[in-house]
Parts: sequence; structure tokens; C-alpha cells
Amino acid sequence: MKKYIILLAVFLLVVMVSGCTSDQNIPTKNFTGSGMSFLYPDTWNVTTKVNANATLIMVQNEEFQSSEGAKGSVVLIMKVYNASASNMTDTSKEFAKLARSGKNFTNNTINIASANASDMSYIGNDTQGNNSYTRLINFTKNNTLYLLMFATGGGSDIEASKPFFDVIIKSFKLT
Repeated sequence: MKKYIILLAVFLLVVMVSGCTSDQNIPTKNFTGSGMSFLYPDTWNVTTKVNANATLIMVQNEEFQSSEGAKGSVVLIMKVYNASASNMTDTSKEFAKLARSGKNFTNNTINIASANASDMSYIGNDTQGNNSYTRLINFTKNNTLYLLMFATGGGSDIEASKPFFDVIIKSFKLT
């Protein structure tokens, strides 16, 4: 028994040192704009809307795009200027309230773009009754609010979407 534990420990050490992660083999493209940059899966589509008060970036997989949002995975990244005058903090409070009613609710703090950020996620049901996954990461830096929302629904494989989301999270930077 002791021999198996030692072998398992050596195996885990090799995996950690080699950097094997689930998103390592995902081909990516780079997005840079509006003071942000990140990598995203190269098969996904990016659209951007910019106005005087905010920037909205939508990153969607082919399934989400072809189903017109009924099924698949999407990432919404919102940059809101003058955060202290914005009502977007109410949005994250509403999300937290909704998330607590879902299954597998998590509420953590992570470091992203050199800032401490709130990181909440949950599994719930979409409007068709399918399992859905939603994750919200938000932080304020220099009076600018950043919201990153990740969602999978419509019967899409929730666990399969998470490595794609991780590509964006791990590479997200403010420029």
C-alpha cells in the first residue's frame, strides 16, 4: 500500500512539474483592445461594442452562435468606466442572490489582472430546464469595473466548456 502512495505522489509531481493542464492543447487567438488583452479559443467568435461609458466584449463558441444563443457557451466581458457612479455593483449582488439558489454554489476570491476579484459560480437550469453553468468574476481597478461572465446552457456539456473558459481567465490582462 505504501508503494502505491509513493508512486501516486511521484506521478502527481511529474504532472505538476510538466505543466499538464486541460487547456494546454487548445489553439488560441489573441484579443487586444479597450485596455484589455486575453487569449480565447481559435474556433470562437469575438464581437465588441464600445460607447462612452462601457465596453462589451462577447466571445462565443460556434454552437452558441449557430443556435442564436439557445445552446452553447459564451463569455461576456464588460468594462464600465466611473464605477462609483455605476449601478453594475447591484448586478453582481443580484447574481450572488441568484447563484445561492443554484446547485454547487461557489464564492471565492481570485487574482486576475493583478487584482483581487470576486469569483462566484453555480449550476442551475436554463429556461428550457437544461442544466446551465454560470460564473461571474468581477473587480474594480482605477475606478473602472470589470465583469467577466461565463455561461454554458441549452444542454451543452458544462465540464467540457470549463477548460475553454480557463484559457480566457488565465490570460486576462489590463494593458
